[in-house]
Amino acid sequence: MALEPGADGQHITYCRLCEAQCGLIAEVKDGRIVHVGPDRDHPVSRGHLCVKGPGMVNVTYDKDRILSPMKRMGGLGDFAPVSWDEAISDIAERVDTITKRHGGDALGAYIGNPAAFSTMHYAYGYAFIQSFGSNKRYNAMQVDTGARVLASDQVFGNGHVYPFPDILDCDHLMIFGGNPVVSKMSLICAPRAMQHLDGIAKRGSVIVVDPRNTETAKRYEHQPIAPDSDAWLLAGMLKVMIDEGLVETEFLAERVVGWEKLFDRLRNLELETVQTKTGIDTARVQELARRFASARTAACYGRVGSNRGSFSTLANILMDAINLATGNFGRDGGSLIGIAPFEPKDSSYVAPGYGESRSRIGDLPLVSGVQPGGTLADDILVPGDGQMRALFVDCGNPVLSYPDGEKTERALESLDLFVSLDFYMNESARYAHYILPTTTFFERADINDLWSPNAPEPWLHYVQPVIEPLGEARHEFDIYSSILSHLGRPNPASMLMGTEPSEGQSEPTHLDLVDAALRIGPFGDGFGANPDGLTLERLQREFPHGKKLADRMPSDRSWDRVALDEKKPRLWTDLIEAELGRLEAHSASADPAALKLFGRRLLHGMNSWLHNSDRVIRNSKPTLLMHPDDARDRQITDGKSVRIRSKTASVDVTVEITTDVVPGAVCYPHGFGHKGGWQKANELDGANINLLASSDPKDFEPVSGNCLLDGIPVEVTPLQDAV
Repeated sequence: MALEPGADGQHITYCRLCEAQCGLIAEVKDGRIVHVGPDRDHPVSRGHLCVKGPGMVNVTYDKDRILSPMKRMGGLGDFAPVSWDEAISDIAERVDTITKRHGGDALGAYIGNPAAFSTMHYAYGYAFIQSFGSNKRYNAMQVDTGARVLASDQVFGNGHVYPFPDILDCDHLMIFGGNPVVSKMSLICAPRAMQHLDGIAKRGSVIVVDPRNTETAKRYEHQPIAPDSDAWLLAGMLKVMIDEGLVETEFLAERVVGWEKLFDRLRNLELETVQTKTGIDTARVQELARRFASARTAACYGRVGSNRGSFSTLANILMDAINLATGNFGRDGGSLIGIAPFEPKDSSYVAPGYGESRSRIGDLPLVSGVQPGGTLADDILVPGDGQMRALFVDCGNPVLSYPDGEKTERALESLDLFVSLDFYMNESARYAHYILPTTTFFERADINDLWSPNAPEPWLHYVQPVIEPLGEARHEFDIYSSILSHLGRPNPASMLMGTEPSEGQSEPTHLDLVDAALRIGPFGDGFGANPDGLTLERLQREFPHGKKLADRMPSDRSWDRVALDEKKPRLWTDLIEAELGRLEAHSASADPAALKLFGRRLLHGMNSWLHNSDRVIRNSKPTLLMHPDDARDRQITDGKSVRIRSKTASVDVTVEITTDVVPGAVCYPHGFGHKGGWQKANELDGANINLLASSDPKDFEPVSGNCLLDGIPVEVTPLQDAV
């Protein structure tokens, strides 16, 4: 039996910082967590652990952590504690007044990256604003996964599926814009990812396509490439496969639609153009194509670096096309779409249709119903129908996450109501009218719901809180429910389940919601119809370390997740045709001397929100990586201060000269530039690099609304020469 929260002893739990979701053992003494280590009995992580999970203890007990509701009393960052009753009452009445006066779309929500690892968080958070008639859903998608989501919509008919490589049996893996040594195989639930990648390299090859010789590239095989040119390389590789008869035409004819039109279009591509755009010799492009097509099993995998450029949707579509063209989709060792434990086997659910709604700012088609993130500031500042006047920011920091943070600051300051649900007064929250304290993952019950379909070795793990919430911290679901209750409205779980409790019954919670979804899913008990099936109660009672659902994700079930006629992926749509035309018409930067700025992750960090943990961040030094040739041409020396200038802004940073980046490119990590109420973070060196990105929709990828964060044209000068 699980220990009661706060009881002395060893508590079984798991990390909720990234998709790996490794098992943890938290030791509690006198009601306080005194040590966190790996769970060697977890069925998949089996004792694996990185520095970030234990570092969350520092966040839990951080002296800068907000532990009571805080109300802004005057100037910027001037807060005082208030009671929950006062905060909830005032917030509820102001939301009600604003939405009745200006309509539902006057209310918006930004729900940040941590929600992806918290049970049903996005679902109940957006249900809250939808109850007032709002569709103003913002998150990190268009600075992270938006292009991948749209590619899945186009190829598989459902933006809520993420193809992933079967790293258990793959012989040849190409990684585009990903760095698993640091990111732990983002979008894939694989706690021991590096062990599996080592196995692939031993059997065959792991090729990392990146403008930087990343930590992962150093471990395997690096293919340098110019920033923002992945689509050109992928198109060139597919052309070689087509021209040389390296595609599986019988497989394509039987299982895929539209491939003939795509192939006909790519036959006209000139490999010399691919070489010019990517900086990769034609002979090497041919070699990469032949090696992929001849491998026993192979897969393309792309991450953040392939999602934030000018043609990121097309790049992701072409990855799918290569996997399909070589017969490597829906087979062991290839590219898979996993079984969803929280959807019925015969579920016809798909993400909201692409372009069913459009953004107020920029008139961009919405991807999975999410607003283009770079438009948040103007959605607040620009008058007119649907102007946002109230905003809830839940576990997020858009001032550092979105482009043009200075405009975002002006927008947040202008709101009639701004509520932040967070641990800290971060760079965004300091503009809030209220900061409402929330729980860390050690203080809450959770199950790995959202990412469970993306596990090569699928498992489920349901855990109870390790300790009771500190101070007056509350779960986000309870906060939203309290606001709605004050207004006499049902809570988000009732809305999502479409039920009304009988008189005397309590409303369902988010855990009731996920339990119901599990029980009708492929592994559930069918509410008693399958005695061997799962419920949350059975998971907790019989499988405290987690339950492995299968030794491997069944590859043939990938086809069941295709939400198109006859379960056939498609490789030709109006969007694909238009994006190929846009790619062919694309010209080089107007300034050939400009450098291309792209981003990177740091091993000891997690976007912006772990930067106040000394245990995690102590070894991180944000520097601008620059090739020696580019430094020499600009009379820049190592370790000196330089100014980076884009068309939107300039920032001053420290340069690090290295051959790890390709000539013509510079690289800097995101999430820095702190000036909130967290003292350790404020002491860190570093600038907010997203100030250099544009918030003008004309500068976004037009089909997905993704912000251009990798491949920004910039000039770099020694600080003493900057004017």
